[in-house]
Amino acid sequence: MVASFHKQPVALQNNTVRTVLSKVNAFEASSCLFESSISFNFLRNYTIENIESYLKMYLYEAGIRPNILFGGYDTFRQDLLDDSSGLCHQKPEVMVLSLILEQFDPQVALLSWDADGAIKEMESLYSLAASKGSALIVVNTFIPPFTSELGIAHSVNISDKQYEVGRLNQFIRNYVRNHAEQFFLADWDRYVRILGEKESIDYRFWYMYKSPFKKAFLELYASDLTRVAAALKGKAKKCLILDCDNTLWGGVVGEDGMSGIHLDRDVYPGKAFYDFQRTVLHLYERGVLIALCSKNNEDDVWEVFDKHPYSLLKREHISAWCINWGNKADGIRSIAHELNLGMDSLVVVDDSPAEREMIRTMAPDVMVINVPMKLYEYPQILIRSGLFDTLYISGEDKKRTQLYRNEKRRKNELHNFNDIDAYLESLDMVACVKELVPENIGRIAQLTQKTNQFNLTTKRYSELQIKSMLEQPSVSVYALSVRDKYGDLGLTGVCIVNYADGQAVVDTFLMSCRILGRKLEYVFVDRCMQLSEQKWHIRRWIASYIPSRKNQQTADFWKSIGFEEIASSSGAKQYVMDARLRKKSEIQFIKMGV
Repeated sequence: MVASFHKQPVALQNNTVRTVLSKVNAFEASSCLFESSISFNFLRNYTIENIESYLKMYLYEAGIRPNILFGGYDTFRQDLLDDSSGLCHQKPEVMVLSLILEQFDPQVALLSWDADGAIKEMESLYSLAASKGSALIVVNTFIPPFTSELGIAHSVNISDKQYEVGRLNQFIRNYVRNHAEQFFLADWDRYVRILGEKESIDYRFWYMYKSPFKKAFLELYASDLTRVAAALKGKAKKCLILDCDNTLWGGVVGEDGMSGIHLDRDVYPGKAFYDFQRTVLHLYERGVLIALCSKNNEDDVWEVFDKHPYSLLKREHISAWCINWGNKADGIRSIAHELNLGMDSLVVVDDSPAEREMIRTMAPDVMVINVPMKLYEYPQILIRSGLFDTLYISGEDKKRTQLYRNEKRRKNELHNFNDIDAYLESLDMVACVKELVPENIGRIAQLTQKTNQFNLTTKRYSELQIKSMLEQPSVSVYALSVRDKYGDLGLTGVCIVNYADGQAVVDTFLMSCRILGRKLEYVFVDRCMQLSEQKWHIRRWIASYIPSRKNQQTADFWKSIGFEEIASSSGAKQYVMDARLRKKSEIQFIKMGV
């Protein structure tokens, strides 16, 4: 499904509300199945219900079924304090504190108003919201006045309201930054800078109905909320595949030569490509894999990467490539296979309409982005798309390309063996299984959000939810780290076990795609069960398989290690095992580390 919410929301401004509603109605009337669902609760002090259609449209287009509730008008404090209220009882995954400053602090109308009281009250409100559960909380900045009540004058004795609102907004941004495991920002101040006053504020509806925002503003707001939801639900793309000619530089290097292409730090149009490459490097630093799929002579491409003075991208940034004159769809499939990624994890940028159409036809799961005709719009196109958004950036992300380079060396060595066990033994693998420690919370949460192929239940958890598991004596979270003779593969596996009354339930069992095919899953699960049995008096194990589009390879995993299937419905299976009959792993070529 094409996640069109990642496109520029402003481009939708020509759509009518009726068109948005018709799209939503079409989704809801269709038999389309959504693997993910999400619950949003809005706590507000103004009329915001008209965002619902935009938010639903973007969520449906992202493949997520929404459940949206609105608290009472200006009852956000009561809604938070009343544990029996529908909003608290539902335990939403995303709580949106959507507040207008004029309603939040009526004193703002006074000429002598300053932000100190609002800052204190805001901090108390945020703390209260955080205490109500593990929901992700989205808060907004406030819109500064468009005109100064002091006119062109300034006074050392009277605070300027624009300055004070700026102070309040800075507090909000700092609070979000310092509580990043749970809080996220919808930056209304930025929306207004993008759209301007006339496209943002509807004064007539504000005075008549306390409904201040126009369509374009609501679209930006809904888009940002959807980005949070998509990141939580594992929708982030993992690999950016780039064409070269007229994509990474202007011109055709095979015809124009390296000195004739447009790539420059200062001069347009070369600067647009230079700045685009800078954006690609930002994504690389966030852990996005960068690959090339281009119709060129390979030597010409590497000459630009190695020798052009303004090529920011270098060979070491590239995880995989297919540079030849063949079918690009086949090249993209080859890259996906080499990196062990699903096709829907890929984003392709290409300047050729014919190539883009061929990719969309032959590889429909791949997200395809065109190089815009207006090159000055090009540098920020990937950042604005939100396609690679994650809730957390870990240390693993920053070294991901090197991890995949090491993996390529492992695969090359495989050609020297006729026996897979002999090859695996030659890797000298060491697996370390430990219970969760605080410094790994972010990485554990990230793995639950991003891992799809080897993930038995595909449950997604936020950092705060993982953190709360540390405080529950009946829950154990195990982390798998792996190393071999080629290097450290990092923290790549998660197992979550819940215990009650002699029964241990495997809530989550997953492993990163980059360590699959090594039989580590058998060693990992064996060690997790062993550690759990040492910790608790376990009589019976219970485990589940919940099918998704991508985890079919795990459908029979529990059966393969001795579990008995006791129930099945719509592809989902439940298993049990008598703990006394559990057989230990017989794999000898993987050593256990500490």
